[in-house]
Amino acid sequence: MNGYEHYKLAEKYADKAHSAYDSAEMAAIAQVHATLALAAATADANNFKRDLYAGNGEELPAVKRTEAKSSRAADAFLD
Repeated sequence: MNGYEHYKLAEKYADKAHSAYDSAEMAAIAQVHATLALAAATADANNFKRDLYAGNGEELPAVKRTEAKSSRAADAFLD
């Protein structure tokens, strides 16, 4: 199942959640499909970017890791 199909199912279940007897279950199913649609779209975008760079004979730029800075910021916020 691709991202578009997950998106369409999310819409379908969200519509059913408004009129269904057990609307919480339908809303949960809609949320799952919406999350899967977002994940698929992100994966497709990353693959597109990789293929674009490869097609131009270039390598993807290295991603800088900022985990240490992020954890320090989170610790400062929580204090």
